[in-house]
Amino acid sequence: MSKRKALKREGTITTPEEKGELLDTIEEAPYDPTADWQFLLLVLISIAIVLLLLLPKIYLRNSIYYESRAIDRLETQYGALLEENRLLSRKVEGLKVKNQILDTIF
Repeated sequence: MSKRKALKREGTITTPEEKGELLDTIEEAPYDPTADWQFLLLVLISIAIVLLLLLPKIYLRNSIYYESRAIDRLETQYGALLEENRLLSRKVEGLKVKNQILDTIF
């Protein structure tokens, strides 16, 4: 009785005759052990081909990304150095003018 209640709670009731028929149909199904290995080999070959096609692309994208970051950093430093050069040129020009004025006074 408790088994019947448990089966009713799951939503299906399987009789022993039906269980036997299901077991017979499962045993009648042919099993081909080579199909498992063939499928596994096919999957492994497919994965290898995909990796061979995608790894160079991924490598190139990563190297381009890191090179562009380095170029951007160098361009930023170049801009800062140009601005510093302008400031120093103005200071040197100011010192030259000041020096010429002081030389004419003495």
